Amino acid sequence: MAKHAAVPRRRVTTRRVVAGTALLVVSAGVLLGALTSRNAVSAGTHASAAVRSGTPIGEAFGAASRNRSVFPMTAAPATGPAALAAPIALLETSRSAALPAAAGPPAAQPIAPATPEPTPTPVEQAAAPAPPAPAPVSTPEAAPAPPPPSTPEPAPAGPSAQALVTGRTMYATEAVNVRDAPGTNGTSVLATLNAREQVTAGDAVDGWLPVHVGEQYGWVKSGYLADGTPPEPAPAAAAPAAPAASSGNWMEALVPQVDPNGMATWVFRRNGGWGASDGHTNYIDPNVPADKRFSVMVHELSHVMQVQVYGSLGKSVAAMSAITGSSSSDVSSNEETADCMALMLGASWINYGCPKSLRGAASAILAGHRP
Repeated sequence: MAKHAAVPRRRVTTRRVVAGTALLVVSAGVLLGALTSRNAVSAGTHASAAVRSGTPIGEAFGAASRNRSVFPMTAAPATGPAALAAPIALLETSRSAALPAAAGPPAAQPIAPATPEPTPTPVEQAAAPAPPAPAPVSTPEAAPAPPPPSTPEPAPAGPSAQALVTGRTMYATEAVNVRDAPGTNGTSVLATLNAREQVTAGDAVDGWLPVHVGEQYGWVKSGYLADGTPPEPAPAAAAPAAPAASSGNWMEALVPQVDPNGMATWVFRRNGGWGASDGHTNYIDPNVPADKRFSVMVHELSHVMQVQVYGSLGKSVAAMSAITGSSSSDVSSNEETADCMALMLGASWINYGCPKSLRGAASAILAGHRP
């Protein structure tokens, strides 16, 4: 005999009995509805009510048979969906009513133990990285500054002439320059003293006398000043009488008076003007007016003296122009110096003039040296 597999036995519970009963009731109601009239539906309703109230179904149906008059069969049996609506509602009602009684209190569901939330581990915030150090920039070394130009130390200032002037009365024995400091190198000419001009002076310092001239204080070489007041000038010598016209050469009679030392060579003829000189030979025009003959001759002799001091007329011209600030080739300053010298030699007439700035130079040349 073939062995059948054992069928597991299901546990019979109240819930399952009620559900099965309700299903039978529904099925019976459907069948009765299809065979009977509206009373059959009412009977189904009674059956449902009997289930809810616990009345035996047989009794419910018996009561329904006894009370037929309650459900007169007046209408045709219902068919279609409407006939199925009541049994379905009966089934749902039977299940809802039977579930609480059969199931009892729900079994307690195991409660999962509460899992504690993990404590957040504090995350140490990383410090912001320090900014990278700037790359060193190579700066070209500055070229060493050139040393400042050496400035020559100024020469120590000489003694103050104003502080040394004592009120001593002196006068110039001849024309001489007044300088801003003792000495001739690197000093400036402040003024020129004429011969016999008086000054207030002090004691000599290294051969130079401090003087007060007008509104200026300066220094004069001590050899050109004398104490006291200048003596009265000697009366001017009478001009020599002009030679007789019959003699013809009046110049020869004047040469011993004009050039007693024979410094120049004299020629009695015209050479461009009343008088002319190359520094060695003097030319005199025979037609010079009688009252100007001596003056013209001493003027030309002055050029010979300039050449003896400077070596040539060209160097004398440049030196005199430097004093007046004129061009080195301008002969005017040299001619004016010769006029100053002629006046100092006794001339009564001059052609160019004798400016004060050149009188000191004229006096120095007459003394045989440069100013």
